[in-house]
Amino acid sequence: MIDRVCISITSACQLNCRYCHFDKHICKNNIKIFSDKELETILLNLYNYAKQNQHIIKIGIVGSGEPLLCFGKIRKMIEDVDIVDKENLLTFYTISNGVCFTKEMGNFFLKYHNRIKLCFSLDGYQEIHDMCRIKKNGDGSFVEVMHSIDMYKVIFGSAPAINATVHRQTLKNAEKVIDFFKQNFSEVTFSRLVDEVDSHFFITKVEFNEFLNIARKNRLSLRQFGVKKYDCTMYGQLCGVGRTNVYLDNGKVYPCGRFIGRDNYVLGNATDSFNTIECYMNTHIFPCCDGMCYYDDVLKGEI
Repeated sequence: MIDRVCISITSACQLNCRYCHFDKHICKNNIKIFSDKELETILLNLYNYAKQNQHIIKIGIVGSGEPLLCFGKIRKMIEDVDIVDKENLLTFYTISNGVCFTKEMGNFFLKYHNRIKLCFSLDGYQEIHDMCRIKKNGDGSFVEVMHSIDMYKVIFGSAPAINATVHRQTLKNAEKVIDFFKQNFSEVTFSRLVDEVDSHFFITKVEFNEFLNIARKNRLSLRQFGVKKYDCTMYGQLCGVGRTNVYLDNGKVYPCGRFIGRDNYVLGNATDSFNTIECYMNTHIFPCCDGMCYYDDVLKGEI
């Protein structure tokens, strides 16, 4: 049963992150962006599917670009859903690079904090963050992100949730990185760097799990330390491909975000009913064993 859906609403981004999967593997010039009407249909289909099955669906407004560049679309999506979904079956989150966050946006996310959660991407202290998360001119983005985080703190009265990408340089400075997060944030999700062959940044799943164990010993609170669930191995969870997860981008439905552009793995059109999408997924995708990644381990020889 589908309970996790990612929707990419833009492929545009102000940054040129050294490890961006989407910049490396797809041609963004050919990406079709969802219209407001298409998003209305997708959300109505999600609501009907959730209501029929009486279960909550977690929706990430994330993908191949910076979501806040399309803040108007986010606002309309949430305001529309809030009118229709009285049972609170649809919950949302979005992850921003923090470069274009404004007070107006902050006030919106505060107003609808029970419906949508705003997270920021931050890889650690300035040297580590600016190593990869750089602007088009080559400058780091740490200063801008921290400015946005400070603005968020004023509006919400607390620090935001953080998503941090873990690569080899993170591992080399593990204690310092963990201490930075421990001193400044109460909610952090670490993501394993994927689709990177440069030995300067590449890490294995084993090394990532070792890093998480260091974070655990330092008593840093992470969602990875909870009960294992079907989500994504890049977070240290179980792979939800073929079970619970789908990714919507380019007008289509993919098993996960790493498959975008690979039309032989498309599960349907983004505006199809989710019963149709689920039926196709169940007959064409055979989930991998727990602890494995469908993309990495099951299809490695094909892609």
